[in-house]
Amino acid sequence: MSQLRFVILLLVLAAIGAGFYLVPRKRPFESYTARASEALRNKDFEQSIELYLKALRLYPDHPSTPEILLNIGDIYNFSLANSDKAAKAYEMLTARFTKTEQARLGFEHAAEMHEKNEAFEKALLAYQGIIDHFPDSKDVDSRRFKVAIMAAKLKKFEPARRSLMAIIDQNPDTPIADQVLYQIGNLFFMEGASKQAVQVLEVAAQKYPESPLNTEMLFTAANAYEEMGQLDKALKIYRQIRYIYPNTRVIEKKLEKLADRQKEVKAMEARSRQNMRVAGPVPPGAESQKTPSVRGRKKTQAVDKSLLELMEGEP
Repeated sequence: MSQLRFVILLLVLAAIGAGFYLVPRKRPFESYTARASEALRNKDFEQSIELYLKALRLYPDHPSTPEILLNIGDIYNFSLANSDKAAKAYEMLTARFTKTEQARLGFEHAAEMHEKNEAFEKALLAYQGIIDHFPDSKDVDSRRFKVAIMAAKLKKFEPARRSLMAIIDQNPDTPIADQVLYQIGNLFFMEGASKQAVQVLEVAAQKYPESPLNTEMLFTAANAYEEMGQLDKALKIYRQIRYIYPNTRVIEKKLEKLADRQKEVKAMEARSRQNMRVAGPVPPGAESQKTPSVRGRKKTQAVDKSLLELMEGEP
């Protein structure tokens, strides 16, 4: 009887031993992530992603999940240039772990990726995600600026302009004020509101003479004057920036074009005066002929006075 018990004990121990070696063991989470990091250092990107995914499948609730999702998204984005899979990883990260620092980075990396790929609507939503979920971040004005620029690229000029004006209204001392004001003026010009564009751009150029955008402000203001038919003012600005504008060839062409236009205008005025002398005096009550607009650009929309006061530093 004792021998039978001994044999049974041996069989049980053998079975336990066989099970220990044959049944697959669950490696620690850190084992997978360490191997994934090593594969990444060796530029074996696919293997790295596979190991990260295996770690997430085995440990779906691990505290490091947000970091792993960000890593996966970044590998697809920066190393494999697979924006579709990168976007899925970033979306999973930002949806499940919205308030984490990794989610903020996920929003940012996704926004920059979409902007680079000219997927401006997706970029706008990602930048907006940073504003919505991280409103107290130190660079929130830059994110608001990006949202407005993406709207402008989608041809939503008025919403873009109002978003930019809100940045100045809420934070007149924002460190990106020169960029914001330049874009406000530029959007006015793109909307056909040349007068309002000049108002904004000239004040901005005076307030920020050291801005890298100063010559662009003046150049766009000169373009606006040109659109309004105020050629003398346009020429004055073009001559002012003639030797400091980055693309001097453009300025030279503008000067040549405006010089020709001025000659044409003066010739027309001379012919008009000659015709009036030949025709004699205008009969009383006759309506004077209205001068047609230069190019038919609309001249609506007023600049908010409070905005100009903020720009000029007035209370």
